[in-house]
Amino acid sequence: MRKRETVLTFSGLSLGEHALDYHLDDAFFASYENPDLEGLHCPVKISGSLRKANNMLTLNLAFDGLLDCQCDISNEPMSLPLTNAYQVIVRFGNAFDDSNPDLIILPFGEIEVDLSQLFYELVALSIPMRKVRPDLVSDEDEDDSLDDTTYLSN
Repeated sequence: MRKRETVLTFSGLSLGEHALDYHLDDAFFASYENPDLEGLHCPVKISGSLRKANNMLTLNLAFDGLLDCQCDISNEPMSLPLTNAYQVIVRFGNAFDDSNPDLIILPFGEIEVDLSQLFYELVALSIPMRKVRPDLVSDEDEDDSLDDTTYLSN
């Protein structure tokens, strides 16, 4: 994927809400060398919206996709549905700063922002650590609540 395809030019956009639609191919993910992404059905569609205000941008991004992988319990091949959503605020300041995952600071005068890292993280972080076929998931595996007595000490 050419770098330009993940750049959002916001300088010519009017204030208000704008739809976003990006398609990421195998070449995009190959540049990250993440073996967990092997088997990802491409092209990956990332959709969302951009809300442009006078002094900031709000990006809402969403991803739904499929990953061909092996079940961690049965070791059988499976297609794992993936989904993720992310919101990030873009503000303007003296220097670029992306140390806060929910906020990007762009230097005053910038007219565009490269979204490639956000796209990669949106997809990569949607892959669960444990990949299990739905028919093998028990009710107790789905219950994320912990019994409070587990952590009580004598």
